Amino acid sequence: ALPISGRGERERAAIFLNSINVVPDHPSERALKLVASSKINSRSIIIFGTGDHLKAITMTANSGFVRAAANQGVKFSVFIHQPRALTESKEPTATPLPNVHLNTNGI
Repeated sequence: ALPISGRGERERAAIFLNSINVVPDHPSERALKLVASSKINSRSIIIFGTGDHLKAITMTANSGFVRAAANQGVKFSVFIHQPRALTESKEPTATPLPNVHLNTNGI
């Protein structure tokens, strides 16, 4: 990431990384009951399932997983945002995000 990140981005990353608390994977029973598909993979089950177990809102751009899980009857508490490149070098030509909405219904 160093070749494409700007100095400000590296500084913000360092501040952020010093403020987070990494938790062990511990997916909820609900998440573990999901059937794998093209949109539901084991990595996403672990990520969303751990958030579900912790009763945390998961911030994601992976609306495909959220929809597929909801179609199987498992609705996660999520904040869906548009996918974005995470590099400062693209900021000058980036399109501003529209208003985003907090979604606690899993859709």
